[in-house]
Amino acid sequence: MSMQHDPELDDVLQDVELIRLAGLLRSTRRAEPPLDEAFRSDLRRQLMQRAWEMSERRTPWWRLLTAPRAPALAWAGAVAGILLIASVVVFMSSQQPGVLDVNSPLADARQVQLQQAILVKFNQPMDHKSTEAAVQITPATTVAFSWSANTLAVQPISGTLAPNTQYQVTIGSSAKTQSGQLLTSPKKFTFVTQPSATPAPTPKPTSRPTPGSLLAGERKLATLPAGTTYTPQWSADSTTVYFVGNNGALESATPADGGMKTIVSDGVSNPAIAPAGDRLAYVRGGKIEVLILATGSTSDVADAAGLTTLGWAKDQLLWGTGDGVYRADANGPSQIAAIPQGASVVSIAPDGANAVYQEDQSLSVLDIATSKRVGFGAGGGAFLGWSPDGARMLYAGADGIVVANDRGKALATLPSGEPSWSSQNEILLGSDTDLIAVRPDGFGRTTLNTGTYHLPVWAPNGTAFAYVRGGAIWSANAGLLPPEPSTLDQAASQVSSFMNARLAHDSGLATTYLDRNGKQAYANGGLPLQITGDTSFTRFYVLAQEITARRPDTATFVVRLVLTKGTLDVSEYEETLTLQRNQASQPFLIDQASGGPTRDLGKGAEVVSVDFAAGSLKVVFDSDLVAGTVADGVLLLDSTGQRVGGQSTYANRTVVIGGLNLTPGAAYKLAVLTSVQDVSGRTVPSEYDVNLVGPVAGGSAGGSGGSPVPSPAPSPSPVASATPSS
Repeated sequence: MSMQHDPELDDVLQDVELIRLAGLLRSTRRAEPPLDEAFRSDLRRQLMQRAWEMSERRTPWWRLLTAPRAPALAWAGAVAGILLIASVVVFMSSQQPGVLDVNSPLADARQVQLQQAILVKFNQPMDHKSTEAAVQITPATTVAFSWSANTLAVQPISGTLAPNTQYQVTIGSSAKTQSGQLLTSPKKFTFVTQPSATPAPTPKPTSRPTPGSLLAGERKLATLPAGTTYTPQWSADSTTVYFVGNNGALESATPADGGMKTIVSDGVSNPAIAPAGDRLAYVRGGKIEVLILATGSTSDVADAAGLTTLGWAKDQLLWGTGDGVYRADANGPSQIAAIPQGASVVSIAPDGANAVYQEDQSLSVLDIATSKRVGFGAGGGAFLGWSPDGARMLYAGADGIVVANDRGKALATLPSGEPSWSSQNEILLGSDTDLIAVRPDGFGRTTLNTGTYHLPVWAPNGTAFAYVRGGAIWSANAGLLPPEPSTLDQAASQVSSFMNARLAHDSGLATTYLDRNGKQAYANGGLPLQITGDTSFTRFYVLAQEITARRPDTATFVVRLVLTKGTLDVSEYEETLTLQRNQASQPFLIDQASGGPTRDLGKGAEVVSVDFAAGSLKVVFDSDLVAGTVADGVLLLDSTGQRVGGQSTYANRTVVIGGLNLTPGAAYKLAVLTSVQDVSGRTVPSEYDVNLVGPVAGGSAGGSGGSPVPSPAPSPSPVASATPSS
């Protein structure tokens, strides 16, 4: 611990013993929170002045101690006072301002979920603008930002992270606190994402949950404006989602086909749909309006001044204010229940029997018919919602979400999250990290998926739901179980076991997945089963996969092997594996294997998957690309070098080539040209070619590649690090 020297203090004490005692006090101090510099300076000045005043007498202090009793005791107290002042001065002079610290729970993580927001935590309140501008992400990624206290959530605009990708996040030194303190030096952390989805074989494309997910059909519906997000509203038939978009426009989206429609052009807030689905109520222009969806006609119901909540109870429109609950009658609005002065209505039950209001930091439930009031929950808790029939409620408790009856009596406790109660008596709990389904009694808890799921809202059918992620509204379906393992899945299991044995340095186990030809491919002079050198083999993933023949069943996989130095992935290469089996009752064995060139990571956009699906080819990149460079930069060529299929289209890191009529077993080549550019301005360093085989009838994986073989490519030149768009 540092012992700072103060010449002025030494001059005041003027004694070796006192200086020694001051040193002891200095060396035994404990670390304390930093004090304001102005306060420290002023206090030190006052203490020094007092010390000089106490030292004005010239008689040595040890003589005064031998004087008559009273003066001696007085001067003994004075000496103690000087020592105390000295210790305070030493303490004050040694304090340093608080150090700005940055960390992330994702640092050095492997298998990060694709839906996970990138979380960056600071130990001080930050200036949002400068901090967001200081964020750099490699691979180049367009992102949106949101804050919760001192935690910054960075979410890709596409909604998910790229699969099987090492991300490096840098917080530049231009990030500063709200008080203006700059980060002393850039902070970096890396993490690696999980594999992508592997759909099951089927003649036509279908939705399939990602590994570990019990969701299907996740789809981005629309981008939401920054600021207040109102709860999405479902139509009665569960086909349409209504929400408030840019400029307060009331919009609708149909998850089945992605269709969008603007219902009201602007100025809408607090939307609420009638249970029958025929009317929508909302606030616009200071008025409560009701829109008849079938005709598009609207009517003003009441002035919206002081409105705190708006909803429907059966077929009746109700709303709450700071003085009570109102309803729309034939002759205009009428108050049907009053609340104490200074309180405000938070929510009205779906059956119209009760309302919850907040007074100071306390919650109470009001029986609308009798005006009886019952307080519930602890101070500072939040009301979270009702059961569909209004008989039970949810509110935030000390240990999670409390399920209570309509009088606030606790019945069960659920995990924390943002809840929605379905018509099937299931509760969704969304958060930054996962989506959980649970019964109201707390049993049957199931993690449906991991990742960011905010404001989940069940559709009336209890299967579909909407949610908010990364500044956008999404929809999905819950409750679907994975299908039985397909032929391709069985082959994939063998590939995974083979690669995991190599990761574990178990060559003996690895050879059990090879037939005679496969063993020769990994014999002396061929591919190494064990990878040695300055870098180590730390992970793998399947780039492409396909059933390429029948009788015998033949599957071809391209597996990317990632090499690591220290904790950083630095290079990669690919092995193409061909597996065969003669009968369905037999396991697949690796019959052929070949290797591609080693490529350095971080040189530009990388292809992370190549998938065939129903007459189209889908190529997924790890970076967000400049769309204009894709149409003529990602091509599918036949064996003569002629382009096949339609023009390439691009959205959310994915390039799709449609209009394909591939010949089974014929040779094709995917070419990614150097003209393809990511959003940071970097181009692909060298052409990347993948040889493909037309899939056999009934052999499509519903999104898996043929038998691609990466072609050798020249070593790319170094390129400057990317700065992500934001």
